[in-house]
Amino acid sequence: MKFNNFLSGFRNFLLPIQSLLISYSLLLIPHAAIVLKQPIAMALMADKINQISTEFTVLIDAINPGSGVIISKKKDTYYVLTANHVVETQDEYAIFTKDGKRYEIDYQRIIKLPGVDLAVLEFQSNKNYQVATLADYNYQAEFRHIFVSGWPESRLPFAEKERLFSPGLLINQDYELAFIKDPISHGYELFYNNITELGLSGAPVLDTQGRVIGIHGASEGTRIYDEESNSVKRVSIGFSYGIPVNTFLKLADKLNMGLNFQLENSPPPPLTKKEAFSIEAYLKVPETADISSAVAWANHGNHLYRLEKFEEALVAFERSIKISENFYPAWYGKANVLSALGRYDTAIDSYTKTVKIKPDFYLGWRDQGALFAYLDRYYEALISFNQVIRYKPNDFAIWYLRGNILTTNFQEYKQGITAYNKAIQLKPDFAEAWIGKGKAFYHLGNYEKAREAAQEAIKLKPNNPEVLSLLNVLDADSLQPEPVESIPNQREVEKINYPTHKQPNLLW
Repeated sequence: MKFNNFLSGFRNFLLPIQSLLISYSLLLIPHAAIVLKQPIAMALMADKINQISTEFTVLIDAINPGSGVIISKKKDTYYVLTANHVVETQDEYAIFTKDGKRYEIDYQRIIKLPGVDLAVLEFQSNKNYQVATLADYNYQAEFRHIFVSGWPESRLPFAEKERLFSPGLLINQDYELAFIKDPISHGYELFYNNITELGLSGAPVLDTQGRVIGIHGASEGTRIYDEESNSVKRVSIGFSYGIPVNTFLKLADKLNMGLNFQLENSPPPPLTKKEAFSIEAYLKVPETADISSAVAWANHGNHLYRLEKFEEALVAFERSIKISENFYPAWYGKANVLSALGRYDTAIDSYTKTVKIKPDFYLGWRDQGALFAYLDRYYEALISFNQVIRYKPNDFAIWYLRGNILTTNFQEYKQGITAYNKAIQLKPDFAEAWIGKGKAFYHLGNYEKAREAAQEAIKLKPNNPEVLSLLNVLDADSLQPEPVESIPNQREVEKINYPTHKQPNLLW
């Protein structure tokens, strides 16, 4: 992957997201006890997808309720897939189906899958409920329209509750690496901009054919003490994330769960204009809950931001700041919006204000660094990235970007290799870090190490043109390494970035 392309992707949430819909290769993974259905070569209207999801989306009733999806049936036993944290503690759980029927859950029969935030529940019924079709293909190839169907947290009786059907875009893996807080934990590998609420944990993530491609887990955010209400409230920061259904399928096969699934392996076709237009009706932003709350306005701004209503989002974040001058989530949201609008200088000022209020808020440093790098201000990008590492040392994407800057812009190949190695240590299947490492070794004239790194990359990304090109050069042994240029004061910049006792004051 080209460095500039990755950087552009790294800050994609700062720019309007384009809906790219193209066909791509399939990932066919064999599973036991699976019914393979013939794919339907057409996308569906949003209303139809909403109707389909109504049939198999369930409410999981508990002290902290969640959502789930019916994925299998054996005689009178139905199986529901949800997020493990929905049923993490032993409690009294029940499932509400679409017709309002309530079914008690035997907690001892809940299957909690190892290493991922997934669980399988079962309930007994002689009624006929729809089982969801699962879809296992390469979700990550490009941006695609997806939907989340679930039950927001509410104290109302089930008959008065309203299910949320939220459209959005699935963000592909290259961009995802930049945004998600903890992408290698608990199986979270899907990242999307759908508006989600508390209570939607465990909800199905659907493609444009109404098939389940993942399980929603959470929306990025943080808990903040709200002075107005004298309580702790949750502030939305960033996007939503979930677990791919193919992660579940692999585990179900490995654990010999013996469940029957309806499965398709084909990606959905591109949307027609009519189908794309049908989604617009569902792109709604919830009303601000409390106009006197900085938290409520910040959450409102985040919702508007996800829908690319940037000017409206900017107003919402400014309203939040007016209520609470030092409310750093609002400054952070404002910075993102300003960057999306191309107002880069004021965006940098807002990122600076964010980290000045809360120096350990690593997302502010990370996104500021990405913007600096996008603007070819590489010294300042390194300063910001080094602060990310200070507070979030296991962010492998930052180690990778740091390696790219050191090798591409400063020709510091040894330091770059150290950064790539750290990225690989944190995420061994990160092909891009292996590619960067191979190129760095090539420039140092160590062709053996370069070939070893390239071979690891090609295992992860077969037929990748960038890796194949490097291997061809190494095999031909016809090109000499590029000369190393000396960049004045580069080591001084590195030295500045590791203060012993206090924060650097380079940005304010």
